[in-house]
Amino acid sequence: MAKRKSESTRPDQQQPYDNLLKSLLEGQEQIMLPYILPGAEYQATLNIEVIRNPLRVDRVYLVIYKGEPHILHIEFESGSDNAMATRLLDYHAYLYHKHGKPVISIIVYPFSTKTAISPHKETSGGKDILVFHSHVLRLWEQHAEEYLRKHAVVMYALLPTMDGANAQLLNQAIDEMIAYYHDDDVKLGRELRWLGILLRRATIVPSEDKKVIEQRLSMYDDLFEKDPKMQKILAEREVRGEEKGATKVLRKMIISYVAKHFPALTKLARQRVMQITQSSTLDTLLDDLFATSDEATARKLLESLTA
Repeated sequence: MAKRKSESTRPDQQQPYDNLLKSLLEGQEQIMLPYILPGAEYQATLNIEVIRNPLRVDRVYLVIYKGEPHILHIEFESGSDNAMATRLLDYHAYLYHKHGKPVISIIVYPFSTKTAISPHKETSGGKDILVFHSHVLRLWEQHAEEYLRKHAVVMYALLPTMDGANAQLLNQAIDEMIAYYHDDDVKLGRELRWLGILLRRATIVPSEDKKVIEQRLSMYDDLFEKDPKMQKILAEREVRGEEKGATKVLRKMIISYVAKHFPALTKLARQRVMQITQSSTLDTLLDDLFATSDEATARKLLESLTA
């Protein structure tokens, strides 16, 4: 059975890393968007709530690109999706019809996974009847040192997902973040927490280097407690399971993820995760599911669960 995301679950059941990446842009669009689409000049954030069901996009902006108004559509994907190209095409057609401006579609992948291929072609009788171009930004192929050289501080939370990230580089980045956000403790706390969440999930940073950075980040825990939005993210992705309700949230996230990527396993996932009371077990399962792209492996992960 082909794996296809259920569009109706996207607004309410977003993957935690996708939510994190979307939140990173908020309030920093003017600075961050040119790093995602070089040459783009942010003009406005467009209202995505009015987009018809079942279409729900991650972020849509009005930008000036190559001297002309464009619609910039960004999707954040922390895993593979075989239907991603056609889903983008659906979004593209709707946004072009609604706004009457060229639409640039970009998929941002923070972690190594199977990615969408551009251009997507629809053929008939051996001839192309539709060719759809999109952009793919694989963060693990980006060079962390290049962002550090440019002092692109607003992108530093993403550095653990990039090539060349290590303790020395991340320590320097943290120093610059502290200086950059010196007058806003809440913003600093949020950026550092995002960096830490991505650091734990990323596989590029050596394990010993991770420990060094995590130890340093723990010094700023008091800053995180000041930010209600960060507390909501922590409730969704608290790896130690210390927060009240973490187990319930993790169960919901796992069932939602399986329903979108491995729909045939939804019933099994619901049965298995409801038997687990340890947040750490559920959290490990969620990470393992993010890392797999085939149904057989996902089934083994679920069947191996023990209370």
